[in-house]
Order: sequence, then structure tokens, then C-alpha cells
Amino acid sequence: MDEDIEALRREVRHLIAMNAAAYVAITSLVATHPHPQQFHLHLVTALEAVLGSDRVAGWPEDQREIVRKVVETFQGVQPAAAIDPLASFRASSA
Repeated sequence: MDEDIEALRREVRHLIAMNAAAYVAITSLVATHPHPQQFHLHLVTALEAVLGSDRVAGWPEDQREIVRKVVETFQGVQPAAAIDPLASFRASSA
């Protein structure tokens, strides 16, 4: 029984770590998307479609609220400044 509980704890820790990694990757994708306004509009549309779907209808309210809050967090990500990979090279050459 203790082994089963520890296996579940390990799995939960791994899921949390995977979720954190996905959050970092998705945040970067949102920040560097070439059309942020279109992306944000799509997020709203997709969120409402998912939350209104039959598949999610049986989820408890707290789980549905997590989905909404995470998507709303991505909506708040501002576009990233352009990255110039040669900027430091140019500065040292000047």
C-alpha cells in the first residue's frame, strides 16, 4: 500500500513538473506569436468551445475554473520584443 501511495506521489510530482514546462513553452509561444490580436481572439473562442463541450460538462467547477484561469493568464502575456541574435556581436565590433 505504501508503495502505491509513493508511486502516486511521484506521478503527481511529474505531472506538476510537466505542467510547469508546458506553461513556460506556451507562454513563450504566446509572447512571440506574429499576430497577437488574432491569437488572443482565438484563445477566447477556443476556451468557450472547450468549456461548453460535452466532454467538459461533467468536470467539477473547480477544474473548469482552472482551465479558464490558465487561458486568461495566456491572454495577459504581452508580445515579446524582437530578439537580435547578432546584437552583442555588432556591439563588440563597433
